[in-house]
Amino acid sequence: MKDWLRFFLLSFFSDKTSKEAQKRSYANFFLALLLALGFLWIGFFGGNMFPFKAHYKNSPDFKSTVRAVFANPDTKMRIGLQVGTNTIKAKIGDGEYKAELLVNTYESQTDNKNYSVGGYGVVVDMRPADTLAAFEAYCVSNDGKNTVISYEEYLTLSDVAKLNFDFKLKYTGAALVLDDAAISAYKAYIDTLSEDNRLIAQDLQKKLDENALTNDQYNRAIYELYFENYYPKITAYETNSKVPLLRNYYFQQYVSDGQNKYLLVFDDCMVVSFETKKGILVSFYGFYDGVQKGVLVSDTQSQAVANQMADSFIKQAFDTVASVNLYAYATSVIMLTPFIALMPMVVTLLAYSILKLCGVQSVKTMGAMFKIVGSYVWFSGIAATAIMLILAFFVQRNLISALTLVLFFVILTVRTIIFAINQVSEHKKQIKKEEAEKAVV
Repeated sequence: MKDWLRFFLLSFFSDKTSKEAQKRSYANFFLALLLALGFLWIGFFGGNMFPFKAHYKNSPDFKSTVRAVFANPDTKMRIGLQVGTNTIKAKIGDGEYKAELLVNTYESQTDNKNYSVGGYGVVVDMRPADTLAAFEAYCVSNDGKNTVISYEEYLTLSDVAKLNFDFKLKYTGAALVLDDAAISAYKAYIDTLSEDNRLIAQDLQKKLDENALTNDQYNRAIYELYFENYYPKITAYETNSKVPLLRNYYFQQYVSDGQNKYLLVFDDCMVVSFETKKGILVSFYGFYDGVQKGVLVSDTQSQAVANQMADSFIKQAFDTVASVNLYAYATSVIMLTPFIALMPMVVTLLAYSILKLCGVQSVKTMGAMFKIVGSYVWFSGIAATAIMLILAFFVQRNLISALTLVLFFVILTVRTIIFAINQVSEHKKQIKKEEAEKAVV
């Protein structure tokens, strides 16, 4: 066991030790590969998580925006936060906590002046994630002319003419109100549909009468039934809802529109994108399950305490994605395993070709060379991860996974080439020695 440990732990640093791999099992390669995969996983995860506090510190405009929102020197404009279980409540100054839109610097010049620093967009909207969105439905011709018609006009076209148009939605940014007049109109439309749809509506009415549904639940169900039948499927806009949701307005309007400097705070999550002084872009979805419970920032705190709590809120929200990232990067490593396992094979072919071209006989088969390369795999994973954890402070986050793999391959290749060069050098020395001995004889 001691001899095996010496071989496994020191082979990267010694040609003599690594050559022992030729006589050992391929199991050593598979163990080394598993260890390397584990270290690369740490590299992916750590490279994305560890530098965050440094990036935040080196993003003065974003940090100033955060403090303008949650630690504003004018306490009447300060957004107070109360953190519950996975949710937050917010209010302005000494007002009340309400489920409403509090700040939108994109739409309000006053909000922009009070809360935005360096061009950062800020939205604080405490309305629930399932709040319905008001929208405009229209169609655009797909013949290159981009002719726009209303959805009502589209419905009057023949089936052939309809093929020339694509359905579109425009979120207005307002919440949809399901009043009695709207529900009556939806029910009237449902009455014109198939018997199955009418039966669904009747069943909903029965559940309402029996108090199995609240009035709000009933109205929403009627609206969803109407929407599904009146409009085409909206999977291009909504992935988890049958109907347009207000929350998606912000993603459609800002996040998907190329904005990269924003702070969007909702009652159950935050969506953040900021840029450091060195131009490193940091984007993340943050949650509140790991954020300190209770009143986090308020209008009664001193400026220094409010600043500290505002910064802590962002950092803690970022930390909550750690478990999600651990799983995501584990999945990435598993999916990349065949590609990572191919790297030692490529390096083996390269090194074995060099040895054969130079007439070196110390490594007799491709399999023997593969075992030697395999003995370098696990430490190459460690080295790549260590270097990446340093580089992560200086490179774009979207490059971290790719760079970690590149470093792994480069380190493995360089170490193997050094082995090959040393073997060629020893081979040449041996030839010279033999030639000298012959000359003496």
